[in-house]
Amino acid sequence: MAYSALELVPREIAGHPEVRKYAERRNKPPTKVILDKSYHYHAMSKLKDKENRGRPDIVFMFLAAALSSPLNLRGMLRVYVHTRDDLVIFVNPKMKPIRSYERFLGIMEQLFEEGRVPPDSEEPMLEIKNMNLRYLVKKVIGSEGIILMDPNAPLVSPKGVAEEAKELPVVVGGFPRGDFGLDAYKLAKRRYYIFPTILDHWLVADRIIASFEELAGIYQ
Repeated sequence: MAYSALELVPREIAGHPEVRKYAERRNKPPTKVILDKSYHYHAMSKLKDKENRGRPDIVFMFLAAALSSPLNLRGMLRVYVHTRDDLVIFVNPKMKPIRSYERFLGIMEQLFEEGRVPPDSEEPMLEIKNMNLRYLVKKVIGSEGIILMDPNAPLVSPKGVAEEAKELPVVVGGFPRGDFGLDAYKLAKRRYYIFPTILDHWLVADRIIASFEELAGIYQ
């Protein structure tokens, strides 16, 4: 997942009454809570690119679907979450899905503060690093490019995407609307979409994962 709308409250709106009240309820400083449009809608009115920010629920749904999948349970899936600020969350495939959204927010806040969750574990379930999408794809994953799930691209079935995912990693968006960053388009060796109208990003990922499971024959 790339350019995800997951970040801490930026300093320029940390003093807004809406943010301060929310942070007080969570017993945390305003800049230590996750930006969420559901709670910070009015405060976000002054933010640049506000339409594409404050949607941690997209990451929440994506992780719930991916980590719950038989593909992941069989050890055949690797999940990374790249954010709009060029941070990358490394997700341990052994991690259990987070069922509660409020617990998810707390875990993300701990991750941003400590750098890993649990913070003292030799094998953390989550780890966050400063890293752009290009470095993640080329140096960490070891691929020369990606399959980009772009709503403006030609239509291909989820099975068709899954067949090519054996050679290239699949990237879905983590933002509510708009375009990917420039790195994503430069890295894209293939650009596809799976439906005539825009779907939730986590659902796109889920359909491709299910198709890959079928191709891999993991139900047999």
